[in-house]
Amino acid sequence: MTLPDSLWSASAVSGIATPALSGQHGADVVVVGGGFTGLSAALHLSEAGKSVIVLEADEPGWGASGRNGGQVNPGWRMLPSEITEKYGSNRAPAVLDMLNRACDLTFDLIERHGLDCDAERPGFVHAGFGRFGKDFLDSWIAEWGELGVTVERFDSAGLKRLIGTGFYHLGMLDPRGGHLQPLSYARELARTAAAKGARIHGHSRVTSIHEQGAGWRVVTQGGEVETEHVILCTNGYTDGAWPGLAKTVVPITTFIAASEPLDAARLETILPGRHAVAETRRALHYFKLDRDNRFVIGGRGNFTNLNEPGSVEHLKATALEIFPTLEGIGWSYRWGGQVAVTPDHTPRLFKLATNVHAGMGFNGRGVAMGSMFGTQLTRVVLGKEPDMPVEPIDIIPNHAFRQFGVTWYLASGRLLDRRDIREDPATFV
Repeated sequence: MTLPDSLWSASAVSGIATPALSGQHGADVVVVGGGFTGLSAALHLSEAGKSVIVLEADEPGWGASGRNGGQVNPGWRMLPSEITEKYGSNRAPAVLDMLNRACDLTFDLIERHGLDCDAERPGFVHAGFGRFGKDFLDSWIAEWGELGVTVERFDSAGLKRLIGTGFYHLGMLDPRGGHLQPLSYARELARTAAAKGARIHGHSRVTSIHEQGAGWRVVTQGGEVETEHVILCTNGYTDGAWPGLAKTVVPITTFIAASEPLDAARLETILPGRHAVAETRRALHYFKLDRDNRFVIGGRGNFTNLNEPGSVEHLKATALEIFPTLEGIGWSYRWGGQVAVTPDHTPRLFKLATNVHAGMGFNGRGVAMGSMFGTQLTRVVLGKEPDMPVEPIDIIPNHAFRQFGVTWYLASGRLLDRRDIREDPATFV
C-alpha cells in the first residue's frame, strides 16, 4: 500500500530504503511498527548497544505517524490532579515528570540528530468555549503551574491578538508545545535509527509471534527473526498479530484539509505567531500553518465507518467560522487516518508475556507521547524501571460495539459544544 495523497506525502523529505524482510535473522529486539514509537525505541535501543530489527507492514510513517496534524502537544487530556488520582501519590510524580519532558524529548531529538522536519516551537495554544472550556483551561493553568510550568491565560481579546481570531471565549499558551512535519519526522527518525545500526524492513507485516526456546520467533510472509525481546508499537493500526491487543484501544478516524499557501495579507491575521492550536470542544478541531503557509485543519472523521474516507467539507466550513478571511482560498489536499483512543484518554504500557511489551493508545497526542514511549519501552528492555506503570493486557469491554460508542460520543458532544459556543462569556470569564 502507498501513502495517502496528502500534504505531508507531497512535502516530506525522502525516506530511506527499507527492503522487505527475507530469510532467517536474529536480533536482540524486534520492533513491530515503524511509527514514532517504534522508531524512537529503535533509535534509543541502538544507542544503548542493542541489535534491533524493525518490521513495518508498509513503510515508516505510513500509519498515524505520517497522517496526523503535526502538533507536538504537552500533556494528556487528563489534568495532573486526575493523573494523581489514577496512579496514586507514589507513582504519579514519575508519570507527571514524563509528561512534562515529552515535548522537550521530541525537540531535543530533532536538534541532537539534525532531523529535517520543519520543526517550530512557538508554544501550544488551547482555545475554548463556555464554562466547560474555562474550567478545564483554568485547572490546567493552575495545576501545571504548581508543577513549575508557566502557562499564560488569555481572554477573547488577548487570544485574538495572539492567534488572529475572536472566535473563542478564552485560551491559554503552554510554552512546551510546537509543531512539525510529521512524515518527515518519522522518516528522519528511521534514517537516524538505521545510521545507529537498526535494520528497518518495510512491507514486512508480522503474521505470527510465538515462543522459540528461551526467546521468540517473529514471522512475516518473507522471513523470520529470532529474538529475546519483542515490542509492539502499532497503535491505531493494530491487527491480530498478538491475540487481544487490538481490543485494548478504539481506532477512530480523523480527517485533515490543507489550503493553498496563504498570501501576505491573510498571514497578518491568521496565526501571526505560527502557533499550533487545538480546541476544548469534545468534537475538537486543531490547526496550524505548514512551512509554506498553508492552513492545515483537522477534526472528526467518519462517524460510522472507519474504512470510508468521508467528507472534509465540515473542516472547510469550520475554518471559515474561525478565520472569515479564508473566504475564497483554495483547498489543495484532504486525507485521513486512524488514531487509537482509550476509555480514560491515557496511553498504555503493556506486558503481554515474558519479554514482550506494547506501548499504545496515544489519543491523538502521538507525536510527543509516541516519541516518549519509545524511551519507556527502551527502559523496559534494558531492565530499568519505566516512568509509566507496566500493566497486563486490558481488553475494552464490549469492544465489538466500539463504533457505536464513538458515534454517540461525537454526536452528543457536538450538541454540548454548540451550547458552549452560545454561552455569554461575560457571565463566566
